[in-house]
Amino acid sequence: MLDFGLIDSKDMNDYETKYLTELSPGDEITGEIVVGEFKTMPIGKREVAEFYIIITDIKNRTKWVCEFTTPYYPETDNIYGKNGDVFYNLIDSLNHVVNKTPLNWHDNYSVNFSRFRQTVNKCVNSVTVKALQPDNPDAKTVNLQILYANVITEPEINPPVSIYELAQEDPILLMAYAHLRNKGSRITVENIAFELKASFDDGKITEQGYHSALHVLKKVKDGV
Repeated sequence: MLDFGLIDSKDMNDYETKYLTELSPGDEITGEIVVGEFKTMPIGKREVAEFYIIITDIKNRTKWVCEFTTPYYPETDNIYGKNGDVFYNLIDSLNHVVNKTPLNWHDNYSVNFSRFRQTVNKCVNSVTVKALQPDNPDAKTVNLQILYANVITEPEINPPVSIYELAQEDPILLMAYAHLRNKGSRITVENIAFELKASFDDGKITEQGYHSALHVLKKVKDGV
């Protein structure tokens, strides 16, 4: 691929920045989501956590800055969402969209912030969010409901297999496996490879069969 010096639009600084206070009930925004780090501050005898979620609307070149302030429990690194508040609606609807739980699944949520931030930033690429009328008439911002989340799934990795499992499907490996068992030798990848080489040198298997068996052996974990 040739480098023509093109700059990814996400790296540009000409995005318009907007805030949660600029949303009205019924508005929808779609974009890439990032959960920022939090800072704590004392309020009375307890601590609260303040953090930001940024939703970057690449199509409209807008960054939406959503501020959250929740009770924080340092002994567990948990934040708290109560039914009706902004964070509650966000986490409840996100859980509903991704994990198919009912809306208003619990009356409140205690959420480990580090796990929440890591999972969203690693596994959720983009979201569509709808602004809702807040339950509290004195609230300064709308509530947020996740309507859609694009979840990044990691490719499925086949579980490791043993030499025994592969030997049941490959007659050349089975011959080497049986020979080692009959001698009372340890069944290891190294010993199987040695048996295959000896069989090839003795003319018991062809060169193609020898290399094919070695290739299959690369899939195995060491052991019986």
